Amino acid sequence: MMSLSRVLGTTTVTVALAVGLLGCSSGSVDGSTVKETQEGLTPISLGVFTSPSVAVIQAGVEQGFFEEHGFDIEVIQAASSAAQLPALDSGKIQFLLASPVTPILANTQGLDVQIVAGYAQNDPDTVNDSTALLVGADSPLKSPKDLEGKKVSINALGSIGEIGINAAVEADGGDPSTIQYIQLALGDVPAALESGEIDAGMTGAPWIGQVEAAGGSVLSDFIQEDGLGKNELVIAGNGTFLKDNPEKAEDFIAALEETYEYANENHDALAAMLPELLSIPEAAAKNQVWTLYSAEVDPAVLGTFAELMTRYEIVSNEPDMDAIIWKH
Repeated sequence: MMSLSRVLGTTTVTVALAVGLLGCSSGSVDGSTVKETQEGLTPISLGVFTSPSVAVIQAGVEQGFFEEHGFDIEVIQAASSAAQLPALDSGKIQFLLASPVTPILANTQGLDVQIVAGYAQNDPDTVNDSTALLVGADSPLKSPKDLEGKKVSINALGSIGEIGINAAVEADGGDPSTIQYIQLALGDVPAALESGEIDAGMTGAPWIGQVEAAGGSVLSDFIQEDGLGKNELVIAGNGTFLKDNPEKAEDFIAALEETYEYANENHDALAAMLPELLSIPEAAAKNQVWTLYSAEVDPAVLGTFAELMTRYEIVSNEPDMDAIIWKH
């Protein structure tokens, strides 16, 4: 029987994982050791963060793509990928949806994490299919350079938001070291801009539309401007699991590819899931602009991530991308 996805708080991930494994019929995964369920399926856990990505994976589960490839998948939702990184490192979960920053940083710190597949690719001609930096109505900020000395929210410190916005400010002639970054969930940005709590905030669809409807605007499409869009999001895996179970990893990627193909061709079905999964109005869900989903991993783009992380001292040593990207 396939496990249902569940919404979990960031502080309850470890406990929730234990509950989830008990929910499997008979299988379990302890580190890289796999015990199949009574139905002959491999129990697998995938961590996701609160965003429309939840609907994409859930659609793949409901369409049976993972079960067809031999998996009893459990999808675990948290506010950020960083919150679930310890579970990935320990092997309590086997895969994690994340910005490339998360697995690159984790690997340089000695954690057992590698990048196994792509997830989201941005359309260079579309802003709101991804995350961007927005300002509220009547903001005096007109370009990235104007962010000097301002309070800017990103979804996680040391994330793609921090390196991407820094690069955009620097390219515009500004000094990114003067920016005060605070951590704020993407969905909380519209209210924070309206209240004046922040001068600018990183958010994504459907909240970009919410900010624009209130008179705000996009200050910088920094992910595209920095050349990071082709692998904005990736799937990371537990390194030991990948090493000991390469065929199962290949099967998981194949299930992802079928999920992505379905997602790219069935936007209406995905949008219908969003009100329940993200607690947003139906009208906002129908206006969701979907990105392109792809399992392709582009080493050059990931190398740009690594270069920016080194430049802005997110990592102390230059990442070894040959070790970080899983070879299969």
